[in-house]
Amino acid sequence: MMRRGLTLTLIVLLAMVAFGVGVYARLASFKTRGVVAASPNAPLRVSPKFRLPGTMFLAQGGSIYRLQGGLFRQIATGNWTQPVLSPDHSQLVAVARFADESDLYLLDLNGNIIRQLTHNASRVVDFNHWSFYPRFSPDGQTLFYSWDPKNQDNLYRVDLVVYAMPLAGPQSRARAWTEPYFWTGGDVQPVPLRSGSLLYTKFDISDQTNQPYSRIWLTTRAGAVGKALTLPRDNCAQPALSPDETMLAMICTAGGQTGQLVVAPFNGTTLGPLRHLIDGQLCAAPAWSPDGTGLAYFAATGASGHFQLFYLAVPPAPSPSPSASTAASTSPKASATPSARPTPSPAPLVPIQVSYDLDFDATAAPAWSAG
Repeated sequence: MMRRGLTLTLIVLLAMVAFGVGVYARLASFKTRGVVAASPNAPLRVSPKFRLPGTMFLAQGGSIYRLQGGLFRQIATGNWTQPVLSPDHSQLVAVARFADESDLYLLDLNGNIIRQLTHNASRVVDFNHWSFYPRFSPDGQTLFYSWDPKNQDNLYRVDLVVYAMPLAGPQSRARAWTEPYFWTGGDVQPVPLRSGSLLYTKFDISDQTNQPYSRIWLTTRAGAVGKALTLPRDNCAQPALSPDETMLAMICTAGGQTGQLVVAPFNGTTLGPLRHLIDGQLCAAPAWSPDGTGLAYFAATGASGHFQLFYLAVPPAPSPSPSASTAASTSPKASATPSARPTPSPAPLVPIQVSYDLDFDATAAPAWSAG
């Protein structure tokens, strides 16, 4: 009798579990009906719809791909992301990311490991470190990157700091360049300049709204306070400097739900007016063409939200036209000076979608060379 009671109880429990799972699945089908996200293809299975000049290295799904001559080739597989090219375009540095730490590796252009540059794994997982956003100095001798120095009093706090180390190593010679604000995520995406200064993204938290935001920051030497180049309300990050260092591209959200592709002239110390090139898209990871005339970037597309590769030709900034007040003040007959004609609105820029049905790593900007 007891055995029959236990059997009946077990049957009832199984029925309840099955009913619950069925209800959950049914509700999920209502929630996602009409928004079925297709799995992305591997780049090897597709051909770009637009042929870009030169050679580009991109990351997707833990692999690094080389795009050259209109064809993708997989050069490294595993846990790779954020590949960057050396200034002479002969080597790559990439991030190998694992569940509890990440390291930087020097690779050849075929994806073969030359040397491990950082050693962030520890015997105790709590003391592991993270390295992200590698970038070569213009002379190729120094590697800048973001790294998390552990706070011994609170191991759960991860505020990344921009460090610089000799490419030849060892990691023990790395030196901190920035000092992050606590509990913000820290300082990321370094861009070293030929002058010896450094651009990077600094995160902070608003005193008014208690919300995080980011600014493009400039510092002239390791340990210097530096200064902000963008305003908190613009919420800009992901700086990309043109080859001649006269234009800066970035992604700004300005408190919205999209990532706007923005450019501004740069003279080495200050930024000029921000010019919005693309609005209404979730843009990420801009990279200048080798000749500085265009930008590659990623943007989320379709119901899946997968990030595809786009290209946009960047026209020169329009020359400012004199205003009516300026014309009147410089004319000997101010009363007879007609009002200045309004400047015609420029034609909207039309980006070219290069890839379809892929899903590139939106935190890994394309590495693009002319060769």
